[in-house]
Amino acid sequence: MSSEAAAPPELQSAGIWRRFMSMVYEGIMLFGVLFFFGYAFSALLRFQGHPGVLRDLFQWFLMLLLGLYFTWFWSLGRRSLPMKTVALLIVDKQNKPISSLRAMARFIIAGILGLLPLALAAKVHPAFFLLALLPIAWCFVDADRQSLYDRLSGTRLVVSDPKTSQNLSHTTQIDEKTGHIGVKTE
Repeated sequence: MSSEAAAPPELQSAGIWRRFMSMVYEGIMLFGVLFFFGYAFSALLRFQGHPGVLRDLFQWFLMLLLGLYFTWFWSLGRRSLPMKTVALLIVDKQNKPISSLRAMARFIIAGILGLLPLALAAKVHPAFFLLALLPIAWCFVDADRQSLYDRLSGTRLVVSDPKTSQNLSHTTQIDEKTGHIGVKTE
């Protein structure tokens, strides 16, 4: 037996089209989630959308809800339904599932890179809206096709479709000892 640990398997980075399809599907799913919890918030606190403290609380509530949703589904090898459908998985640079802390950091970085340009567009000049496209446009120039928030958070969005392997009886598995994600033959 060799005492050397096996190198983690090389996983294919997700392309821009797969990322886009996952984002669209995720948006459709989140519409229902945010509508349900937003309605519950409005009904319980009698919020009617008027400016004030309750509106700020509502916005923070929705941001917290999104943070919990994405942190849960991105961490420890879990995937949301859109990620499963489009066959995506978020891993760290060693191809291990990311921790909850790293998933939260990825959400915060993605939120800042997405919301800051929108705030600048609303308050300074509408042209700042184009900066919101920068994190995704980064995929076109990045050698590994990773977005800007993936680079900043130390994560990778990879394809985890078992059909991409040579044998269709392979499935994606997480090795319990090393935490590496690989392909297991049945």
